[in-house]
Amino acid sequence: MSLIQLVYVSRLVGDESVLKSIHSHAVRNNTAHTITGHLLYANGRFLQVLEGEPKQVHQTFEYIKHDVRHQHVTLLLEQTIEERAFMHWNMGFRHLSTDELDQLPAYKAYFEDDFSAFKIQPQIALEILRHSCR
Repeated sequence: MSLIQLVYVSRLVGDESVLKSIHSHAVRNNTAHTITGHLLYANGRFLQVLEGEPKQVHQTFEYIKHDVRHQHVTLLLEQTIEERAFMHWNMGFRHLSTDELDQLPAYKAYFEDDFSAFKIQPQIALEILRHSCR
């Protein structure tokens, strides 16, 4: 079975009251489609990794791109993987507050601009996602 890992960023449309709904929908969908990953939210922006069979991951990403709660959905990285890096999460979630983001100066800039820093260094996205699971 081949697996892929897909990482994207997007901006939240609306207010943070939809975060719980987004997370619970992701958990249901990902469980049903054997997708693992992690969703990080900070400063009005999402950073997410999805892992699984290519067809399932691509279908999920298409859904996200058309979800009205997301805008400026930007694919950062897609790669074939041998094993899942987030295998214990059908969809982990972390909401970094402004104070928490201030404690991570090396990552803060990635949540303040138009995602250009991620586009230049897409692998940093995986580093940030792994760090946020600790």
